[in-house]
Amino acid sequence: MKLLLHVPLPRGSTRGNWITALRWTQILTDLGHTVCTVDPSEYDAMIDSSYDALIALHARRSAEQIVRFRTTVPQGKIILALTGTDLHVDLNGDSPCFRNVTESMNVADRIVLLEPEGRKQLVADLHSKCVVIYQSSTLPSLQRPPQHADFRISLLAHLREVKDPFLLSRAVEQLPTSSRVQVMHAGEATTTSWRDRALSWTQKCSRYEWLGAIPHPEALELLANSQLTVLTSHHEGAPSVFSEAAALGVPILSTRIPASIGILGGNHPGLFNCGDALDLANLIERAESDPGFYQELGDASAALRDRLSPEAEMQAWETLLASFAPAC
Repeated sequence: MKLLLHVPLPRGSTRGNWITALRWTQILTDLGHTVCTVDPSEYDAMIDSSYDALIALHARRSAEQIVRFRTTVPQGKIILALTGTDLHVDLNGDSPCFRNVTESMNVADRIVLLEPEGRKQLVADLHSKCVVIYQSSTLPSLQRPPQHADFRISLLAHLREVKDPFLLSRAVEQLPTSSRVQVMHAGEATTTSWRDRALSWTQKCSRYEWLGAIPHPEALELLANSQLTVLTSHHEGAPSVFSEAAALGVPILSTRIPASIGILGGNHPGLFNCGDALDLANLIERAESDPGFYQELGDASAALRDRLSPEAEMQAWETLLASFAPAC
């Protein structure tokens, strides 16, 4: 098939949508398809009637491109990948974007969910269109160094309100003085205000250091060199750090949100309440001081590997695209 993949962020962005899109481009190419991956500025110049299908990330931000594809390629198929913002913000009936999101879903031939809990946010009429494709990670060869004298925690999160990026710094301030915890936070400051807050936390909290935006390979090295990784978001589509941590065997602590429950499971031992610094601090202290609990967290990450493997993600895409083939 000839596929057009639209990413609603400028090319070169380090945000998760582009990381996902580049991985999907490689998967689909490996499956034998021809893929043209574009950002909004490139879309109009590339769309024509020769495409068999559009893969659009984000129902709201790709709404215009979805309508344009349906008009230009009426026989083409539309695959819509829903993001966390689609599911947990824009599908709120009071959202000014509610209509755009619902229209995109109604037009789409398939709706890709990155974890199964997202189906609960959709009306029953859309369930037959839904396909769950878990995100995977293909990692370079990373050497896990000997454990450091400190207990390193990685936080891979851009500085945005939805990420609650300073919950972790608030939590580690509540640890006992004997704790060896050190937090390394990598993520882009989306505004000057966020940057100033991150620098302020770095200065006043001896356990926390903000590294700023770093290339994805360096973020993977940071993750590989940590004893624990934490997700503090209020909502997510499907955090890529889960599949990366699973591949590396790094234990995970996460807010108890639908994406985490859908991927990690509702019984994951490292779940804590959104915005609850004390709840998070208690889990960190337990992970650092209780070898049995730390092993339980590590085993939970390792148990995710098959489900979040590149082979499973490729098989899911192959099955989805094969469903468009005419019946013999």
